[in-house]
Amino acid sequence: MENDEIINLIKSSFCNLTSARIRNNFIEIITGYSTINFKFISVFIHKNKNGKYIVSDYGWLDQNYYDISFSEEQEEIAERIKQSYLFSYDIKQTEDVEKNVFYYKSTNNISNIPSLVFDLSNFLVGVINAYCLRYKDEKDEREKENFRIEANNFLKQHYNQNVKLDKFLTDLKNIKFNAIIFKGSKLNLLTYVTGSTPQYFENGLRKSIVNFEISEKSIENKDITEKISIINDSCDGFVKSRSESLLELLQEKTTRHPILWSEKEKILEII
Repeated sequence: MENDEIINLIKSSFCNLTSARIRNNFIEIITGYSTINFKFISVFIHKNKNGKYIVSDYGWLDQNYYDISFSEEQEEIAERIKQSYLFSYDIKQTEDVEKNVFYYKSTNNISNIPSLVFDLSNFLVGVINAYCLRYKDEKDEREKENFRIEANNFLKQHYNQNVKLDKFLTDLKNIKFNAIIFKGSKLNLLTYVTGSTPQYFENGLRKSIVNFEISEKSIENKDITEKISIINDSCDGFVKSRSESLLELLQEKTTRHPILWSEKEKILEII
């Protein structure tokens, strides 16, 4: 069988740490490549209707199967690194009907498959490690992570399966909201703003302003009911008098006054 030929070819090209299994119509190759957050890289091989062999990540990077703890502030740096790896390893990308991104390489020659597995695995290790590394102030990273967890838990407690966290709009992959609460066909967009210093706090305000403004261009804009920012008024970076002009601009882009975390129950009254 061709699947056995491919698996044996890869094992002979790599090492005994490499294992394989059949998943639907794909061969999953569980490689010996490990990331700094202790995840082993898997790549997936299938033959398309044109007889070409496709080696892909099966959308796992985009869907965060590797449990990357994303930081909004370091995402720009990590994205630049990813673009460099895409170019270096000549990785292509495509989307499925649900807008999940797949990274892949292809060949017509079965003997080239191990080389493609090597390239894609190294690409994934490099990109995942880039996202896992910390480029910013550790105190501020802890502040944002703690508030994110606290706010997420509050929303999950009250909205259960109706809330999706760290979510893109369908047609806009360049902006992400901390949470989207679904009520039937209607969407409610939420951002969190916190920071260990006024500078970091105001960066969060600016990001929220931009995200809400861009969301107006989405095909889903007609279904958006509320646009809300949750402000961590207990963080060191919250100095209302200093950030007044940005808070006013944020209010222009949202459907409600920014909601202070100390008054978070207001969210339940609105949505």
